[in-house]
Amino acid sequence: MKWKKFNAAVIDEFRRKGGKVARFGGLPLIVLQTVSATSSQRLDVPLIPVFDERSMFVFATNAGSQQDPDWVENLRCQPEISVEYEQSIVRARIAELPRADADVLLQAKAVDSQQLQDYLKSASPRQVPVFEVNIRPVLGSEFDGIQRVD
Repeated sequence: MKWKKFNAAVIDEFRRKGGKVARFGGLPLIVLQTVSATSSQRLDVPLIPVFDERSMFVFATNAGSQQDPDWVENLRCQPEISVEYEQSIVRARIAELPRADADVLLQAKAVDSQQLQDYLKSASPRQVPVFEVNIRPVLGSEFDGIQRVD
């Protein structure tokens, strides 16, 4: 798949339609505004976040590829980024989960997702990185974090 073209179309629809993208049904979507580890250019990455009771995460499944997606190294080098969610842009600090914690979360979420199970199987033996998205409240605003919208 030509990811650049696919991602550009997803991001365009996301921005035009207030954070909604038809091909993803009712799934939430975010756009990470990362900084390239090699060129220092801004790179926008659309991802489906995963939530637990209190946090938002992104899984670097790369659609089950044997390689990490490029954005993984970008986040490791520059974890302070902006995140587009619905119709807001917020600052966030990205934190990679320790391997044991990542594995527990991946397995817990895979129970309810055949697609995630398939991605983890085809990516093996690569260990899929997991990142927590820690939203930074904007001073002087009512925003106090991202809540899951059901």
